[in-house]
Amino acid sequence: MGRFSSINVRGRDQPVKVRVGSDSKPGITSEVIEKWQSLIDTAAKITGVPSGLIMKLNPETIEVFMKSNTEGNPYKAGDEERLDLGLYCETVIGTGKMLLLPDARKSSVWKDNNPDIGLNMIAYLGFPINWPDGEVFGTVCLLDSKENRFSDDYISLLRQVKQHIETDLKLLVSAGEMKKAYEELEKLSDIKTRFLSLISHDIRGGIGTIEELLKLTVERMDGYDEKKLRKILVSLSETAGSVYLTLENLLNWSKNDLLFLDPDKKVFSLVRIIDDLLVYFRQAIIIKNIEVAKDFPSGDAVVFADENMVTTSLRNILSNAVKYNHPNGKVIIKLLNAGDKVLISIEDTGIGMDEAAVERLFSYDPGKVSEGTYGESSSGLGLFLTRDFIEKNNGTIRVHSRKGEGTTFEISLPAG
Repeated sequence: MGRFSSINVRGRDQPVKVRVGSDSKPGITSEVIEKWQSLIDTAAKITGVPSGLIMKLNPETIEVFMKSNTEGNPYKAGDEERLDLGLYCETVIGTGKMLLLPDARKSSVWKDNNPDIGLNMIAYLGFPINWPDGEVFGTVCLLDSKENRFSDDYISLLRQVKQHIETDLKLLVSAGEMKKAYEELEKLSDIKTRFLSLISHDIRGGIGTIEELLKLTVERMDGYDEKKLRKILVSLSETAGSVYLTLENLLNWSKNDLLFLDPDKKVFSLVRIIDDLLVYFRQAIIIKNIEVAKDFPSGDAVVFADENMVTTSLRNILSNAVKYNHPNGKVIIKLLNAGDKVLISIEDTGIGMDEAAVERLFSYDPGKVSEGTYGESSSGLGLFLTRDFIEKNNGTIRVHSRKGEGTTFEISLPAG
């Protein structure tokens, strides 16, 4: 959020508002302070003036950030003045230009109500100092107790000091951004390393279960009747489907998150996507004898989003609606065109969740994963991924659930 100061520019009737360096700006390091001290000391000594200053603008005051260590300098580091006095530096900041005053006592604009004249600082040369984004840091200036027209060489010298200071501000901002980016990357790397480790455990476990069950089935094939064999094959199918869905989610997450890809948005039909997904889950729906009720618009429901992300998200929600539903249960899917949004509701009559489970629903926590009503496995990755994908497409997702009664997912997406 930007901050502003009201600057009193001499010779103008109305104050000027300028942007002040925000709290997000980096602090000035000790190395930079040491360098600036050397610069302002050198500039004051070369020009032979008693005072060289680096001033810093605050929202309501201006302060002496640094002063030259020169004889006769009346200013002290940390000194502050309010911004309605019309100081030399205020005019430099308000105009954004160099100010040269050989003798303020001889100027009708500057001779009256001038605190610096009271300190016998009658000559002034100053430049504005800004952050890279244009926010004001303050000024760098030279002041003299006698008339001083400041030669072109002296003006060039102070301009170079200004440029050095502004270059340092750029470097400080860049260093801060790089540090923040590195910390975020390091944090992200740690999360993803742990995440991938957990997912690989889930996948290995699922594949291991399939392998062991297949070995056992082959060994005992002759002793199984058709009913027993069918039950084993259904279990294998469910486990394989769960592992496949985990792999599919992982690949989607890797492509879109690990590679930081933006959604590839286009207009497409939600009716088509949902119908295709119901075909995908057909076997599981038949096995549990689940009734699927659809309430779709008479025409179509089209959205503007990344089709792959939305398909993955809806597949994960429908997977849970089937997985955690009771035999002979029901899934109700509703689509509603609502102006610039399309609303999606997927309701099931399954086992439901308590409030604590709902709160952690979109966090990946393998330790809190529940089995389906037929013992179906789950990696816990699906809904973790779903929220990310919906939000990347400027959508929203909400969940309502009661333990023992069922769950409803409500999604909104931009209409196409």
